[in-house]
Parts: sequence; structure tokens; C-alpha cells
Amino acid sequence: MNTDKTILIASSSLDIYTYGPIARDLTGRGYDVVTYESDKVAAGTAPLCAGVDKQGVARVSYSGVPLELDMVAAAWYRRPNEFSLDSPDMIGAAMNPERALTQENSWDLVPEDAWLNAPGKIERAEGKLTQLRIAAAVGFCIAPMVISNEWDRVGALPGDEIVFKTTNDFFKDRKGDWKVHYTTPFPNDLSKLPLDGNPFPGLWQTRVEKGREWRVTVIGNEAFAAAVHTSSDAKDDWRKHQLDTSKVRNTIERFPDAEVEKCFSYLGKFGLKFGAFDFIEEPDGNLVFLECNPNGQYGWLEEELGLPISSAIASELAGIADTNMGWTGKRV
Repeated sequence: MNTDKTILIASSSLDIYTYGPIARDLTGRGYDVVTYESDKVAAGTAPLCAGVDKQGVARVSYSGVPLELDMVAAAWYRRPNEFSLDSPDMIGAAMNPERALTQENSWDLVPEDAWLNAPGKIERAEGKLTQLRIAAAVGFCIAPMVISNEWDRVGALPGDEIVFKTTNDFFKDRKGDWKVHYTTPFPNDLSKLPLDGNPFPGLWQTRVEKGREWRVTVIGNEAFAAAVHTSSDAKDDWRKHQLDTSKVRNTIERFPDAEVEKCFSYLGKFGLKFGAFDFIEEPDGNLVFLECNPNGQYGWLEEELGLPISSAIASELAGIADTNMGWTGKRV
């Protein structure tokens, strides 16, 4: 590989529609783009070898090409833990976490300043309780949340309604099909909650009345805001109804500058350069922070609204690479 201008994309071929345009953009700018596809490694169709010699020097090769990961100029950790679209048997399902952990040995060789979002920082930023703490610290309004195995604790949340969420929205059913855990509303009344079950694991939160919602995608010093307008029967979780344009409509609108600055501050607390923020705007205009996904989706915003998010990611990666290469044109 050309170690002077190499940008690594750690992903999976299952997500090629996301990273493909960015890889092509960067290649067109003259960078050597190496795309690591985790599913092909798991299937054995893309050879991978990583090891350490007697002198303690780590060596990695991928698809027959040596990778000097410590010389990578920029890197994007774009969901490299997807391994197969096949229905997993129990052995395969048990192997996937092992595969993910094994890959981390390689990512640790990449200099931290090369990453758009470093893997370790992504992991910390995905914690929901940590998100809410940091959000409140930078000045966002938040809704109270509790994780508990006691219904009394859940029922003690303020408000007449509460919602149930999961830490990981996406999962595979027994047939191997992808499913989504949608946000589910409940009356905040112990006589009406499913007390015959255990409320743990799960995230329980005071339900916020929705006027409209927002998805704000931040890359570096740029922010792309989209308002999400929902009909009265689509206020539970707009993702459940997004294919019905009579119920969900996305528009480009101006997000308040002061709130955008808080987004920048929030990412700064985690050391991140990318984040997909979700907000609820109450009928009175008050904005409530829901979450920030440090590896969030954005493709539909480009398709529906023409927001140039892929171009912004490519520019940010190019900027990281140029900074790390220095005036000599080599990794510094």
C-alpha cells in the first residue's frame, strides 16, 4: 500500500452503499483507499494475517497486501462488525463477538489521531447513561431515564407516560432476518405496566410530547439538520412509519445555532468528529436531546434531501490525512 497517502475504511461489504461513494471520492482526490471488509474475512474470501514477530513488530496483511497500519494517514471505523447476511446457527452467532474482538487487535495499531472516530471512543460514546450525562453537561435539555429490574423504580419516573427502549435497536430473528426494536410507549401506571415480566434489561424514559423531531448530522465543523414531521399516529417511533410519506416527511430546516454549538461541544467531550444527533422538539419549541449515535446512518438524508454528508465525511478524512502527512507528504 502507498503509506504516504493511505486512508483505511474498516467496514463490511454489507455497508458498501454507505462507504462506497466516500471511497470513490477519496480515490478521485488521489488517496490510496484500503477497504477492510469484515464479512469477507469471516467467510475466508479475503485473506487476513496479523501477528507479531520475535522482535515484537506487528505485521498485518489483507488480501495479500501488507498493511502498515501504524502509517495510515486517516481511518474510518464504519461498522466493521457485520459478518454475514446468512441465518446464524448457534456456533456462528457465538463466533461473531470473538471475530469482533480479534479485529480490535488490528485497529489498535492505527494511530488514534488517524481515526474519524476512534473505536474505543465510539464504544464509550454509545453508552446511553453517559450520553445523557454529557448532554446535560453541555446544556442540552434531557428526559429522565432509568435502567432497573424493579418496577417501582420505573414507575417513579415523572410524567403520565413512559417509553421503553433498547440499547441496541437492530437484531436478527431466528430466521436470520434483520429486525428493529422500536420505542414503545406505556402509561406510567403500575396497574397497567407488564408487572409479570422483568423490566431489565431495557431503558425506561419519561415520554416527551412531540411537535416535530430532528436529525442533526455533525462532521468536523459542519452540521446538517433535517426536521422530521410526523402525523398524529406516527408519534411513537418515526422509523416504524418512514416508508409512508403521508405519515413521515423530512425537510431541510435551520437548527438553532446555539444548539448546534452544543453538538460540537458534546462531540468534543468524547473526542469525536462525527455524530448523528436525535432531538424532539416539544409543541412549545423546547428541544430535548434523545441520543447521539457516533456511527449513525445518514443515507436517506442524502437520497431524500440532497444533504452532502458523504462529501463532508470524505473532506474530513482528507483533512485528517493531510494533517498527519505534514508538509513532507509522509506520515508524521
